[in-house]
Amino acid sequence: MRVSLRLVASAFYRFGYKLHHKLFLRPQPRLRTPVIIVGSYLAGGAGKTPFTIWLAKHIQKQNKRVAVLCHKVAWDEFILLKNLLPNIKVIATSNRYTTAKAIQDQFDIIICDDGFEDSRFTGAKRICLNWHEQPTSWTRLFPNGPFRSLKQDHDEREIIHLNCYGTNNIIPDVNFAIETLTNYTPGKPHSAKIICGLGNPNRFIEDVRAFGAHHGIVIQGSIIRPDHDKHFSQIIANELSYNDVIISQKDASRLQQEFLVHPKLHIAIQNVSVSDNAIKNINSLLS
Repeated sequence: MRVSLRLVASAFYRFGYKLHHKLFLRPQPRLRTPVIIVGSYLAGGAGKTPFTIWLAKHIQKQNKRVAVLCHKVAWDEFILLKNLLPNIKVIATSNRYTTAKAIQDQFDIIICDDGFEDSRFTGAKRICLNWHEQPTSWTRLFPNGPFRSLKQDHDEREIIHLNCYGTNNIIPDVNFAIETLTNYTPGKPHSAKIICGLGNPNRFIEDVRAFGAHHGIVIQGSIIRPDHDKHFSQIIANELSYNDVIISQKDASRLQQEFLVHPKLHIAIQNVSVSDNAIKNINSLLS
């Protein structure tokens, strides 16, 4: 791409980003209750929801009243949050700020699962799950690409960066790994197919392959579906006729009970581990 075209594309992205915030996301009065926004420069597949679950449980252990807000479009994430946070209030909303304002006096901490770019939250504390990835072309920027915003779009003084996965030889603050599979016993299944409907399926597929290699499971390929896929159960039904299938916990939230108890369906249970130094920084953020 010629330099001139890159400059035009960059200017167009920047103008659109600023205009959207000026019209729809203007800063609003600071809320009385602290708000923590869990986000990433990536639009999907960065581990925001699993980390939000870890963070909500961590805060609850400190005897604080916690509410978690997610976008109602992410209906499967709402179900996952409700299932894994049974004693915490989870709300699906199209306007996180309005909802947070309405409930602020009922809770000690409000966590937003995503909403990293929501500049209405004046004074909010933001946690960025940083994968140290950069867009390689303007086509990888939102709305068509995986990058919702860039580092220069944010005030870095308001953000705690948590390094993920040890990328670029950086020791991770947050690590995601497959801990076990449901309906799994040593040596069974011998082989399975991965079906994935996440924002960034590659990481999940890599994690499952690593688990399979360690436990002697041959991965027979993968099927990638759209994020928040409403036809996921149909794909699962077709594949279970022929193969054992491995899916994520988020994907499982789209399925009826008859699938969840199927002996050939295996849900990959993810473990989120956070370094001592990161926990120290998070506790400082909460104080």
